[in-house]
This record gives sequence, C-alpha cells and structure tokens, in this order.
Amino acid sequence: MDISEQDFVTRVMRHLFRARGIDLSGYSQSFVLRSMKKRLGRSGAADYSSYLSLLTHSEVETNELLGALSINVTEFFRDKGAFEGFSSQVIRPLLASKIREGGVLRIWSAGCATGQETYTLAICVAEEIKKLQCISAPVVGIQGTDISSKAVAKAKAGVYTKTEMKGLNEKYLNHYFEKNGDRYEVVQPLRKGVRFAVENLLDPPSGSYYDAIVCRNVMIYFTRTMHDVVTMHLFKALRSGGYLMLGRTETLMGTPRASFEVVDLENRILRKK
Repeated sequence: MDISEQDFVTRVMRHLFRARGIDLSGYSQSFVLRSMKKRLGRSGAADYSSYLSLLTHSEVETNELLGALSINVTEFFRDKGAFEGFSSQVIRPLLASKIREGGVLRIWSAGCATGQETYTLAICVAEEIKKLQCISAPVVGIQGTDISSKAVAKAKAGVYTKTEMKGLNEKYLNHYFEKNGDRYEVVQPLRKGVRFAVENLLDPPSGSYYDAIVCRNVMIYFTRTMHDVVTMHLFKALRSGGYLMLGRTETLMGTPRASFEVVDLENRILRKK
C-alpha cells in the first residue's frame, strides 16, 4: 500500500532538509506538491513510495527535484542600485588593477538561475571597459553556476522572451541582444568569456581565486548550518582582497565573517581582508 500524499510531502521535505539543509517549510505546500509530482512522473517511479526510495538513493534525482523547486526569481539588473554600486566599487577598480598588473578578471555568479544575473555582470564589465578607453582591455572570465540543469541550459542558450527582458533599458537591449521573432538572443561579443555549469553550492566549487563573487538571494533558502557551509565555500573560492556581494536582505554569518570588511552596507558588498 502506497503512503499518503501528506506523508509523501513530509518525507521528501525531511530528506531535502537532512541531505541538503534546504528548509521548505516557508514554501506553498501546493507548489511543493506540484513540483514533487512533476518529478515523480518524469522519473518513471510507479508511486509515492517508489519515488521516495529513488530520491533517497540518488543524488542526481535530489538535484533534479531541487531544480524543479527552484523559484528562479531573476531578471536583468534586478535591484539596479546594487549593480550600479558593484560596477563603480568593484568592477571599475578591479579592471584598473588588471590593466596595471595584468591577469584575468574572474567573477563568479553563484546561483545564477537562468542567466540574467550573469549576463548583467557581463554588461556591467563591458560598460566599464568602454569608460576606461584602454587600448588593450583585460581578459574577463565570468562563471555562472546553478543547481538546476534546466536553468543552466537556458542560460547557455542565452535566448529570452520579451517578458524576461524586464530590467533592461533600450540602449542595452539594442546593443547586447539580437531580436529574432519574439525572442531576444545575447550577442556573441557579450557571450565571450561567459561560461555556465551545473553546481551545488553545498559542494566545494570547481573554481577558485575569484576576484569577485555575486551570490544574491540564495542564502535565504538555507538553514543556518548549510548557510555556514556555503559561506565557507565562497570564502575559500575568493582571493585575498576579492569582493563578495550578497542580496540586500542577507547577512554573512559563520567563521569567515570576521575576515570580511564592509565596502557598501546598503548593497551588501564586502571585501575579503
């Protein structure tokens, strides 16, 4: 006999909390159930019990479910003031430093969802390079990562609907995108140096020695314990003197907190000592 619907939801939520530290108690129960049923159908599991067994023994399926549960609230230049502050206080001095001393400017967009934040960072860098009017611009590498393979696939495609272009002014829309029917595609020059990968922030990151990391509105979904794990991963991936930007409602906690100094409190921009 299969387990009840409520028992199914409770057990899956318990598994995600224990395995990944994700607390879904604040989510709409109907939304959580729909997402779980969607994954159940796609996995080929016969019933709730079968899916629960698959989930608890498969890290891949756990990641897929988390991807399905990801709200992915994202847009270009979400919280415009934060990116203006990041451009002037982080990107500009970092570019100047790379021009003087050489080296690649490395930025990590952690929890990038469908890519709008990552491409926003690429636009910010491109605009700052224009202002510098340098003969030879520094090499820039921007890495976007997300736990959802579906979101990362969309980010790699770089194709968005008109609704998804929310947040972009006409200048950026015309310069950095090509209209193709009712879709907008990121132009090749902006794609250069931008890469995407599926990664779980609870796992040690594949990249390191970043000059700047942007991890906005992601930590709010983690328990305190897992928040500390992610914070430590971000800390280790950031070079000394590198910058970290969080969401405006987020606070850095855990052991690395004392190793950061505040650059811009309002926009949650910190610098690793």
